[in-house]
Amino acid sequence: MVTAMVLKKIYGSEKKYFSVLLYFLAFFIISAPAWSEEKKSLLSLGVSLPLTGQDSTQAVKWLHGMEAAISVVNHEGGIHQKQLRIITIDDGGDAVVRHNNLIQLTENEDIFGLIAAFGYNGTKDTLRIAEKNSTLFFGSNTSMKSSGPHVKSNIFTLRPDADLEMDLLVSRFIQDTGKRRISVVYIENEKGIEYINGVRKALEKRQQELLLAVPVSMENPKITSAIDNILVSSPDAIIIAADLNITNDFIKEIRQNRSDINLIAVGHTDPLELSEKLMNTGLGVVISQAVPFPFYRRIPIVNAYAAAVEAFKDQDSSIEMTFPGFEAYLNLQAFIYILKQSPSLDKASFIYTAQQQFETDLGGFRFSFSKNSHTGSNQIFLTQIAPGGFVTPIRNFSEVYEYHP
Repeated sequence: MVTAMVLKKIYGSEKKYFSVLLYFLAFFIISAPAWSEEKKSLLSLGVSLPLTGQDSTQAVKWLHGMEAAISVVNHEGGIHQKQLRIITIDDGGDAVVRHNNLIQLTENEDIFGLIAAFGYNGTKDTLRIAEKNSTLFFGSNTSMKSSGPHVKSNIFTLRPDADLEMDLLVSRFIQDTGKRRISVVYIENEKGIEYINGVRKALEKRQQELLLAVPVSMENPKITSAIDNILVSSPDAIIIAADLNITNDFIKEIRQNRSDINLIAVGHTDPLELSEKLMNTGLGVVISQAVPFPFYRRIPIVNAYAAAVEAFKDQDSSIEMTFPGFEAYLNLQAFIYILKQSPSLDKASFIYTAQQQFETDLGGFRFSFSKNSHTGSNQIFLTQIAPGGFVTPIRNFSEVYEYHP
């Protein structure tokens, strides 16, 4: 009725109005079935991302990684005669908007599942909605601790949770260096607490004690006081579980006092953000990652990622190879691999097929799922800040650059 009123107002005469109205009716009659058929040929995945706001730069890189993976599989003919698409809704980093977006995706959109949530808060909210609505979720857990002791049948996370990541990191440090004195500086929020608890458990597992845990607040971090406190413990290594700016300020200031302590940063989506801030002051700072180095093309999955990025430039020239993009790409590649093996495109079939994966190798990145474990990877990959503020991969802590003021 509103359309008819607008058309009549625009076209004036009754005769012209009815001619145009008939045209529009014919269009909708013809196009509606076509759209319906097109929807049947699509398999939709949903995600809410902060494509505007302070996290938008990294979120766009994340989205690019997903889009590159899907573009390749669609170009090859899709999966089981279906083309994949991502329904992406911008939340601007706002928790309320994100919640509403996720409700819309799970209750009002015909999606196969939620995919590859971004960031700690985004992942936490997505997991909560997925559990509440029994919606399939597949992606990274962004170093969150696994929620509860029981495996949720509809939740699959590719990267290690906070406990496992810290266990792997502490194990690598002790084995590579023979040193055991570890302290932690952490931000006072859920993410920081999960990291500190993970380090404590990892040390206790090896009959060691955490020397000292120093909290800092986002609003008033008091970096100098934190450094004074932590140096009293005489650590061999300090694990820094804080946001970008606090990590940057802490490293710059502690390097004015000491150069002989191993500094290990965790929880950073993009190590290049930190390295570009620190430059040579960050020499030898180790940054733990959940994915292989995304610029080393001798790794088959990295080479495939590079090819996918290059091909996607025809659709979006701003895409480039990045750490966030590669992690998102891996999420989609693992999801696509399972989907291709599933005998049918339904949730039960996907879950069953996913649980059969054991040491599945995507070409330099392996993952496994089972009925008792929906955490796919038990790997971490170490990078360090090199001269000039570059980031390079390392195999062990013996390869870390020595810092000299």
